[in-house]
Amino acid sequence: MDLHRLWVWVFVGVCGIPSVQAAEPLRLEEAVTRALASNPSIIAESAQLRSVQARAERQALPPPYVIGGEFENAAGTGSLGGIRSAETTLRISRLIERGGKRAARQTLGRAEVSQQRHQADTARIDLTTRTTTRFIKVLARQKRLDYAEERVQQAERTRREVAAWVSAGRNPESDLQAAEIALAEMELARETAQRELASARMTLAASWGALTPDFGLVVGDLLALPPVESFERLAARLSLTPELWASRLQANTIAARRRVAEASAKTDIDLSLGVRRLGAFNDQGLVVSISVPLGGPKRSGYSIAQADADLAALEARRDSEHFERRQALFDTYQELMHARHEAEMLRTRILPLAEGALANTRRGFEAGRFSFISLAQAQRTLFDLNQRTVEAAARYHLLLVDVERRTVTVEEMTR
Repeated sequence: MDLHRLWVWVFVGVCGIPSVQAAEPLRLEEAVTRALASNPSIIAESAQLRSVQARAERQALPPPYVIGGEFENAAGTGSLGGIRSAETTLRISRLIERGGKRAARQTLGRAEVSQQRHQADTARIDLTTRTTTRFIKVLARQKRLDYAEERVQQAERTRREVAAWVSAGRNPESDLQAAEIALAEMELARETAQRELASARMTLAASWGALTPDFGLVVGDLLALPPVESFERLAARLSLTPELWASRLQANTIAARRRVAEASAKTDIDLSLGVRRLGAFNDQGLVVSISVPLGGPKRSGYSIAQADADLAALEARRDSEHFERRQALFDTYQELMHARHEAEMLRTRILPLAEGALANTRRGFEAGRFSFISLAQAQRTLFDLNQRTVEAAARYHLLLVDVERRTVTVEEMTR
């Protein structure tokens, strides 16, 4: 599983693989495709992006014209009775913005859209990571169940052999009892493996919103351990990760808010122009009004100070998190290398020795030189080593997914 290629595939080829039908084998790329196509979190991020885009377009509009009117000095007393002395005014008004407020709002809107679009892309990467992790767990539990089934078959064969030899008087009755206990233990281990696999399959199906698993076996070579780059090369990628880019986009948004605050220091002018009709004289006249709010610079100063403080805090957190990410990557990398060493050592050196020991013990048991206890111990040792090999290989793949997620770059997200 080349995960760096998987990240690129997520963004350039998510529609290139046909959907999986029920009970068909499932590959990793197909599982990720299904998750990206129907997971509610991706749908939510896409809807949120449309919301932010609509808000940015609304904020970029100029102030609207306002049409209004007044009807005064009517239905009063004396000379103001009725409507003969009424004054009617029709006016149109508009706020005249100063200081580049509209341009500042447009810049802020673009920054918020970029930030939300990046968040949507990050959600896709996170879902890819989560689905890949679930896929690996299913693959590992499939392998564990295979070993458990094999061990049950082996225990059944051994029990039959021991029963025949006990009947022939070659072995004591206690050997048959021990063989039956071993068989029961293996059947219990198989039931546990079946239950764990069912749970893992259900969790994987939930990645694309299925209520029950709608696929057959998952397909992949768990024991094939792909290479990984050196720690130095991986650490160099930390400056290009989506998390750092998200911090930069957030800084751009804060800077755009600061620009809006600066523009608000320049007071706007509310200009109104209208016509007034005086009923008492049957004449009309032009009406002009101008209003200017006070206190704008002081409020702007507070907003600018808030933006400056937010930006300083963001930069400090970014510097702190960079060191923490490097340290966390180092720790994970060490675990990754240990898991690889363990899996390769088990597969290439220890397992062959255990298989040879079991073969020799079985031949000795069949020849009457070894007891059933020796055979059972050799079988259990091989079974435990097989299980340990699967666990080490699965741990390597899971840690590799973690490392790849920590070091995936923005360029790979947007390529």
